[in-house]
Amino acid sequence: MKQVKQILIIHQGAIGDFILSLPAIGAFRFHYPHATITIWGHPEILRLVHNRFYADTIASLEQPGLALFYSEQGFASSPLTERFNSFDLIGVFGGEQQAIFIDNLTKTGAGEVCHLSTFPPHDAKTHVIDFQATQMSRLGLTVHETVPRLFVSEADERNAARFLEQKGLNKKALSVVLHPGSGSRKKAWKVNSFVPLAEKLYRDDRAQILVPIGPADTQAEEDYFNDSSSGSSIPLHNLPLDELAAIIKQCVLYVGNDSGITHLAAAVGTPVVALFGPTDPRVWGTRGKHVKILHGKTDCSPCSRGKMQMCPEQRCMETLSVEEVYREAQKMVQGINDA
Repeated sequence: MKQVKQILIIHQGAIGDFILSLPAIGAFRFHYPHATITIWGHPEILRLVHNRFYADTIASLEQPGLALFYSEQGFASSPLTERFNSFDLIGVFGGEQQAIFIDNLTKTGAGEVCHLSTFPPHDAKTHVIDFQATQMSRLGLTVHETVPRLFVSEADERNAARFLEQKGLNKKALSVVLHPGSGSRKKAWKVNSFVPLAEKLYRDDRAQILVPIGPADTQAEEDYFNDSSSGSSIPLHNLPLDELAAIIKQCVLYVGNDSGITHLAAAVGTPVVALFGPTDPRVWGTRGKHVKILHGKTDCSPCSRGKMQMCPEQRCMETLSVEEVYREAQKMVQGINDA
């Protein structure tokens, strides 16, 4: 049996999909502890795992010649052919439209090439982490942890503490992250619910509110900070994900929609109240040591991605009241304090 020394993992997903794949990615490290693991993906996401257990080296998916591998002809002229041949094991995370790509990778003479689907069948009620674990077991690899974990360096923690201090945040006060954004506004609790929640946490609990704002959250940011009641909140504008992860880890609570940042918050160990509506938490639910999922249920929730995009009302998210979310936030903080 050939010794596995060089492993390549290709992951094309966004941040939430990537974090939910961490248990499966970690199985490669557990099974081949002495191998060099390279991950190709989106660089801003890969910063979270570079030299932090999962990846020894990282690279962007924007590799010259990679597109040729998605064609039935022409991959042989790609400058990557020899590069792929240097890997003993290649794991490709993605949807079902990978057959040509996988076939071409195999033809390069690379070692074992395996495809790991990141999307369970539409009618499945299996969580995506467990779905990937089953696929890994068929490859002879065991997923030891079914909760995603991200590791924050001591240097990043020091920088995060310094950042919060510069923002004038009191170390002894209650620091709470509220994230009104999401990959789709159809999955988002309305901003006019987040604002009174922030106001209540600030008024009744003297909480310090931080609001991360990324490129996909521009409209949510505008709506949130245009409300006069949000004046006590501190925006965190377009921070690199590894820096944002370190800041969130410093906080005592995170409340957010079904989004990649919500999965990130749970993965660094911060207590999370996750708000779900159209997406099925049985399949896509946030996992963590201290996670409470509130699911806005209606007769049509959860629904398919197609139906979600056409939905004009968001009734499922509107069933979640400010009082309900606030109560769960208080319970979460109290539970941590009592532990």
